[in-house]
Amino acid sequence: MKENVECASGSATSSGGKLDPRQLWAKISVFSVDQKGAVYPLSARLSDEQDWTPEFTALAIEEYKRFIYLAAVAGHPVTPSHVVDEVWHMHLIYTRSYWEELGDIIGRLIHHDPGTGGQGDQSKFLAQYHRTLDSYRKHFGEDAPDEVWGPHNNQRVLPKGRRTIK
Repeated sequence: MKENVECASGSATSSGGKLDPRQLWAKISVFSVDQKGAVYPLSARLSDEQDWTPEFTALAIEEYKRFIYLAAVAGHPVTPSHVVDEVWHMHLIYTRSYWEELGDIIGRLIHHDPGTGGQGDQSKFLAQYHRTLDSYRKHFGEDAPDEVWGPHNNQRVLPKGRRTIK
């Protein structure tokens, strides 16, 4: 049975399960969000909906996988960038891929639980975001790419409802 991992506005709390981080990353890194043989796979849909190039979409998906890894191993709440959150939202609607395939790899569930809208949400998530970036450096030995995680990454995300699928 999988353990539940609480997630708040992109934050996740690891419940301290026994995971070998290297083996886990090896499995997550080769995981594909795209269904084999799909005519219109998740990556193409994401690229279309966000007006991202295929190259940027591939980078965003790679960074999403790094975020999921951190959610599983960091041992503290993690919060994604706006770009990573868009990938996460898209992946969540592909329920079999997210809950079954990725869930089986991680061995637990990672829930996306947005904040309550309360006064403390913004400062809480900002602190978690900075801690996430610290964990990124610790686990991956490098700074997170600025175009996906930097202070202006929200400019790469289109407002909801502005664009329709082709």
